[in-house]
Order: sequence, then structure tokens, then C-alpha cells
Amino acid sequence: MRRFTTVLAGAALAGLALTTAPVANATTAVPDAGSAPITATAAQGVPLTVDRPVVHPGEQLRIHVEHGQEALSWVSSGAFVRDSDHPMGADEGVAHLVRASDGSTDLIATIADVAPGQYQVHGRAGGGPVPGVVITVE
Repeated sequence: MRRFTTVLAGAALAGLALTTAPVANATTAVPDAGSAPITATAAQGVPLTVDRPVVHPGEQLRIHVEHGQEALSWVSSGAFVRDSDHPMGADEGVAHLVRASDGSTDLIATIADVAPGQYQVHGRAGGGPVPGVVITVE
């Protein structure tokens, strides 16, 4: 009977060790020089550009995203008209697709009647965020 309890205790400890092992954080792990980029951070270098940095309510803003092989999920801002549901449930308007081909996407968004100020335009491509730009609503 002792062997059975020893085996049972060993299995329990092994299971506990597997469930409490530290998990590497993809955003803080540093790959060695010979390894491929981490997938979760691959989209962090995706450039997002707008046709002008200063806009007024009612104007349309043109947005261009170079996302390569990553799939573009959405581009949004608190300055955009909220005419559709945000994919992540955020209280922001979402830009609408105009053209997508060969790893780049063009979108358009109408500026809402919001208070003057600076607003972040940001998005998501692949497994990570698209670095945003700041626009000024006058």
C-alpha cells in the first residue's frame, strides 16, 4: 500500500508543479539573437497614419495601416462617430474599410461632435496593438 500512496503523492506534486510553474510574459521575454520575433508583439511595429493631424467635427479622416501578413481587426477613436458597435465593446467610434490589399488597408472615419482636444487613433492587428497617432479636434 505504501507504494501506491507514494506514487499518488508524487503524481499530486507533479501536477501541482505543472500548474504553478511561472509563465513567460511575451511582452517582457527577450528572444535570443537567433530566434524569430515573438508573435504576440509582431504587430507593435505596424504603422498607422492619418491624412491630417488637425480635424473638425463632421470632417472625414482618412487612415492608412501597413499591417503586412497580420490581419487588421479594427481602428477606433473617441473622436469618431459611433455609428456601429466597437468589436471590443469600447465607447469609441470605429473606422470603416475603404480598401484592403497586399498587407495594407485604407479606412475612413467621420469626426464626431466632440469637445475640442487631442484624441488617440489606435487599433489592433494580428495578436497585438497598432501603435496609435494623436489627432487634434478643433
